[in-house]
Amino acid sequence: MVDFPGYHLSGAVASFFFILLTMRPSDDFKVISPAHPILARVGEDVLLTCQLLPKRTARHMEVRWYRSEPSTPVFAQRDGAELAEMQMEEYRGRVEWIEDNIAAGSVALKIYNIQPSDNGQYWCRYQEESYCGETSLELKVAGLGSAPNIHMEGRVEGGVQLVCTATGWYPEPQVYWEDMEGEKLLTGSEHHIQDEDGLFYVEAILLVRDASIETVSCFIHNVLLHEEKGAVISIPEKLQTELASFQVIGPSLPILVEVGEDIQLTCYLTPKANAQSMEVRWVRYHRFPAVYVYVDGDHVAGEQMEEYRGRTALVSDAIVEGRLTLQIHDARISDTGQYRCLFEEDGVYQEARLDLKVAGLGSSPLITMEGLEDGEIQLTCTSDGWFPQPHVQWRDMEGQALPSFSGALTQGRHGLFHVETSLLVRNLSTVNVTCSISNPLLGQEKRATFSLSGW
Repeated sequence: MVDFPGYHLSGAVASFFFILLTMRPSDDFKVISPAHPILARVGEDVLLTCQLLPKRTARHMEVRWYRSEPSTPVFAQRDGAELAEMQMEEYRGRVEWIEDNIAAGSVALKIYNIQPSDNGQYWCRYQEESYCGETSLELKVAGLGSAPNIHMEGRVEGGVQLVCTATGWYPEPQVYWEDMEGEKLLTGSEHHIQDEDGLFYVEAILLVRDASIETVSCFIHNVLLHEEKGAVISIPEKLQTELASFQVIGPSLPILVEVGEDIQLTCYLTPKANAQSMEVRWVRYHRFPAVYVYVDGDHVAGEQMEEYRGRTALVSDAIVEGRLTLQIHDARISDTGQYRCLFEEDGVYQEARLDLKVAGLGSSPLITMEGLEDGEIQLTCTSDGWFPQPHVQWRDMEGQALPSFSGALTQGRHGLFHVETSLLVRNLSTVNVTCSISNPLLGQEKRATFSLSGW
């Protein structure tokens, strides 16, 4: 056991730190690796190599590949045996040690199924007794994602709004629009969202006001691979055939639900049309990831936001009339906000916007009393589970407002407010006081009365 100030380390960890403290750079050898970054595509395999100079056998040495911490290597071996217990979890089962040229001091590490998280710097370290040498190399990961899709919305602000989307790109790609002559067009807004695998979803919006523009292209470019993918759309044709063929209608007033209730988001087509073959998408701020996606009768689970997984169900009994309802179970404060319901067919979509307000009607107030040294008393009223910020008021027996001595509203990790307010009572002839807490959205309140008679 080794003791450091403020730490108590196990034998294995202590031994490792002892080795680090006693290792010295070697004058007998140095380690080299490729001077230029290694480029690998997502899903491919990559080979990382390093070499001893002057060339000599490394069979008796410990060789360790690591990222930021030598103590948690990507791979490590000593005397021909793998040190598996130290390996980083995300590389287990994904790496292969290659020592065909170890007699000449050359080793390689093969990493299978490259992911965006593999991007970055790697270190290769040789250790011989108390001497060590190491070098670093850089791995650059690139993902050539899907070809872009261009969707068309109705007329917006005197023009036609086009949305270009694509998935599976890494690193963040460049997006640009061109007209049929190859002239660049100014993007209205652009969003890059990283999914749980580290790949980027791209969404770029273009507003076309120039009626002479008939054809528009969207290109997505990977700066590492120097490759791009594009898509083209003909505006007049789409406008004439499908753009004005239907409209999506949603509720005109905000939808109000309480925490824990089920939410119902309904939208429908007018005139009535069968939506079975359409894509219907409920989204928040961007089209991906979505709250819910319906395509050709199936739920596309891979595009769903994490916070809605397992909480949604589609009511499609009126789909032949173009009416769909999305149920979201167990309403949360984080569900509050605007939703968009999109019906899409052949690259053209229309949408309706829905406002959802989630309210929390908290617990009944609890009043506690504390006696003070000068004969006064302090009453404290507490309650949990309110949203939005409630209105809190003390009142006397005639219903007149009493000023609070102190008060605090604190928001918990689920977004609900905890209320705590205190009243200082000097006139003990007061018969009773009431603590009232009301929710401004629901128009409901809860109250508690504290009687001072006989105190």
